[in-house]
Amino acid sequence: MASKAFKKLPPDVRRELLRHVKPITPVSSSSSSAAHKKKFENLEAVGNNRSNSAKKWLLGCVGFVGAAASIPYFATRRIGNLTARDDPLGANQIRRGAFNNSGSRDAGKDPNWDLKTGTYVYPPGFAEHLKKQNPNETDLGPDIGPMVLAEKKQQRSQQ
Repeated sequence: MASKAFKKLPPDVRRELLRHVKPITPVSSSSSSAAHKKKFENLEAVGNNRSNSAKKWLLGCVGFVGAAASIPYFATRRIGNLTARDDPLGANQIRRGAFNNSGSRDAGKDPNWDLKTGTYVYPPGFAEHLKKQNPNETDLGPDIGPMVLAEKKQQRSQQ
């Protein structure tokens, strides 16, 4: 308890700190008091080593996080950007790439998207097609649509 920092404290603060610390029982033999003194010196030395080991841990953690954070950067450098390619995706990229589980080899840039204006350019005749559609009716496609329309006609004729 007789460290330099402790001795620099005002007497009232030292008294208050000593009140909260278990007192050291005096030991009769001089060898054991030397052992106590050595023990406290070792404790102070551990504090200095702790700051060095804390620096090592901090540098190790920062290094690990930095290495882990750089993995995506180096991966995109090696593989390339999957969403900005013009060529079709390979088999491995289809399975594990940007279009996961789609199974589509034609996924990529949309030919109807205008990059300069940032708008979608509709194919010719598409506006007329939309005008012919009834927005209140669901389009079920060519497979199921005719069957559903036939069922609706039959229900109307029965009523």
